[in-house]
Amino acid sequence: MKPQIGFCVRSDGVHIAYMTVGEGPALVLPQGWINHLELMWEQPAFRSLYQKLARHHTVVLYDKHGTGLSDRDRTDFTLESELRDLEAVINHLRLKHFALLGISQGGPTAIAYTIKYPKRVTHLIFYGAFARGEAIGSDETRSAMLSFIRSGAGIGSRVLMDIFVPNEGAEVREWFVKFQRKCGTAEMAAQLLNLSYRTDVSGLLPKLRTPTLVLHRQHDMVIPFKLGRELAASISNAHFVPLEGNDHLPAFGDSDSLVRVIAEFLGDPVTVGQAVESGQPAAPELTPTVDDPATQEARSFIVAMNRLALGQYCVVGKFTRYDETVRNALKDVRQKIAAGFDRPSRKRENHLFWAAPGSGKTYFAQQVATSLPQTIHYQECNLAKCSQEEFLSGLAQLDAGNKPYLCLIDEVDAKPKEVWPYEVLLPYLDANVDRGAHCAFLLAGSYGANLIEIKNRIASRPKGADLLSRIPDGNEYEIPPMGLGDRLLVVLSQFRQAGQEMSREVQAVEKLGLYYIALNSRLANARQLRELAVRAIERLPTGEDRVKYDHLFGAGDPENKAFWMQSLPAAADLANRFVALEN
Repeated sequence: MKPQIGFCVRSDGVHIAYMTVGEGPALVLPQGWINHLELMWEQPAFRSLYQKLARHHTVVLYDKHGTGLSDRDRTDFTLESELRDLEAVINHLRLKHFALLGISQGGPTAIAYTIKYPKRVTHLIFYGAFARGEAIGSDETRSAMLSFIRSGAGIGSRVLMDIFVPNEGAEVREWFVKFQRKCGTAEMAAQLLNLSYRTDVSGLLPKLRTPTLVLHRQHDMVIPFKLGRELAASISNAHFVPLEGNDHLPAFGDSDSLVRVIAEFLGDPVTVGQAVESGQPAAPELTPTVDDPATQEARSFIVAMNRLALGQYCVVGKFTRYDETVRNALKDVRQKIAAGFDRPSRKRENHLFWAAPGSGKTYFAQQVATSLPQTIHYQECNLAKCSQEEFLSGLAQLDAGNKPYLCLIDEVDAKPKEVWPYEVLLPYLDANVDRGAHCAFLLAGSYGANLIEIKNRIASRPKGADLLSRIPDGNEYEIPPMGLGDRLLVVLSQFRQAGQEMSREVQAVEKLGLYYIALNSRLANARQLRELAVRAIERLPTGEDRVKYDHLFGAGDPENKAFWMQSLPAAADLANRFVALEN
């Protein structure tokens, strides 16, 4: 797997060097502090990292203005200048849809780009990143580090090696000295480091709606772990994964865990327990046989589908359920929540949900909020991701606007050994009664197998019984797991929605593709189905309005042929037959 190095020109005439490696959907890496493409590729650990990421993607890297192979005469040290580098590379390569992996200082650049071009970015990933540069260290520490770098002593020093690559031997340390000295001048390194300290994109985070993954090593000595946690907590529905180790550079330490989590988030094949080490995806897990009950159910279900009116299955907004009983029960829940705002009074409007994992409870809450009048503020707090300080801060924001609000407390059963969560939450659950506030809380979790089990878990905690007493009779609900019909309905809806987002009209989906989805255990929840749909729409040829079985796979994916051969006895008649989509 050989990289290709090229050059592009920014709108202001600056030449930017870039590198591409691999094939497939693009994964673009906004660069960190300093960089040099050739020296990065020479280093075995970095070369291995990029090759692993490139198994199913075209990985795109570049040297930012002032470093590496790019023009060195830089005088503009702003986030806007960083953004122009990224824009130039993406525009030069004519990338329409791609994932961003912002590493360290590349995190704010990725955030700024996603806010500016939200429809282009399919996934947003951060490693060792931050939103508030001033929080990286104290004023004294930052000042001392800048002086140290400017003196020239910092470039290639043992001090920086002990911070960035603390666990590596002489060979890596020798490379690191060479790398720092070749990336740029000491003054350029100091100016770019100071840019990190001056950058603050925290105000942009609440506006992000792109699926987001935040990775951070727990003992990172360059960007403190708390800043990664803060970043994840400030982005709606971000998935936060703490990693072991103290290496800031992603290629060192346990890089396999890093690659595995990224692959899972992007929907790439991985083996159980670690990243795939060969150049091939994991062996197919699907072995459909004629006599298998799951095969028979899926085939019978799909054979009977010819036309699907998506609007018929709507619960609220874009949230759908196939089973009529479940759908109507959830419509009643939505109506009860809305009625609490129609007829405000000094009574509690709190609700408790048990939801099966992957059933879309957060999306349901979001769609309920969207259906309410715009005067009602909506906020989410994920207890599993919050520290006590962050939880208090999030709830305090509800009081700031002095207006009606709906608040989702997700994973309300998290942190079972802590005393503070329910002590903090209880006054807010009483706000309507105690001070005439106009609010409703949705408390949601997925512990156990049903509502009874999660209530028992909550009741066993400090103040848990008090919390349950704040839920009025009749305001407790279950959102059951998605069945076969739900999964197919979700992916068909996502094909249509992803098409609209990319200005494509999707009229039909091949039944063989639905059969593959129905039997694939890796496509168990709405997020995974959404990612599959986006990838498939990206592969549609110009003028094609049908999603075919082949569009579900990247070029050369062996699972395509393997599943086709395995499914022939059971589902040959599903090929080249389509389900028509209607609004």
